[in-house]
Amino acid sequence: MIKKIKTTIAEKTVWNMTKILRSENMVAITTLSSAVNLDKIRKQMQSQGSPPPSYTAIVLKAAALVMKRHPEANRAILGPPFFKKLYQFENIDINVAVEKSLPAMPGQPYAATIHNPLGKSLRVISDDLKQLINCTEENDKKFKLYMFILKRIPSPLSIFLINIPYMFPSLWPKFRGCAAWVNAPSKAGADLVLTCWPWPITFSFGFVKKPPFVQDDQVEAIMTIPLVMSFDRRIMGGGPASRIFATFVEIIESGDAELLKE
Repeated sequence: MIKKIKTTIAEKTVWNMTKILRSENMVAITTLSSAVNLDKIRKQMQSQGSPPPSYTAIVLKAAALVMKRHPEANRAILGPPFFKKLYQFENIDINVAVEKSLPAMPGQPYAATIHNPLGKSLRVISDDLKQLINCTEENDKKFKLYMFILKRIPSPLSIFLINIPYMFPSLWPKFRGCAAWVNAPSKAGADLVLTCWPWPITFSFGFVKKPPFVQDDQVEAIMTIPLVMSFDRRIMGGGPASRIFATFVEIIESGDAELLKE
């Protein structure tokens, strides 16, 4: 699954989200893209009697396709201090942020893994996301473990346990998926949110709406989606990252046929 490459609860949670990857190593690329073909996919599935897939499900599968087509992006710098190395992931399991109400932190995201999204339909991925949103300590073992650490174990031990996959690379695929994750903190209304996330590469999107947009040299009111990719510049340079982002944008704008595969 992974190989080495040669060459208060609120405080604990916020620490986990901001201290692992240093902001000076992270770079963000953004663009406003057409969501016309995504809208067609959703309407097509709805016309076939299925609930339309969420935009999060579509972007998550697009992120998985990017990892498949650009395995060089599926890497992370992991290990204990002074012994960090670059690792290549062979799995394409994508973590996603789902909104949970944690003690003292209403609306705090909980990072959970969608396993093998390339082998699932958009409908199944949407169902998986709904289950994660509604998961509790009674029906989800990983969420129960996470809450136990936050509630019962004092700092700094709890912080160490939450972040142990960064120290022991063999644990990363189990708890963090691959190098990429998907987050959409702005989908409720903001155009974009730019910040530092604790994954080497983040695919995110903003509010899908219908503003004036230039398409084929014509100004039209069409469905658009702001797209963001942030990446660790220690792992890849601006040129390779731009090409990876271009693949992400192309998959979204074209409504890539592989999005509909199971």
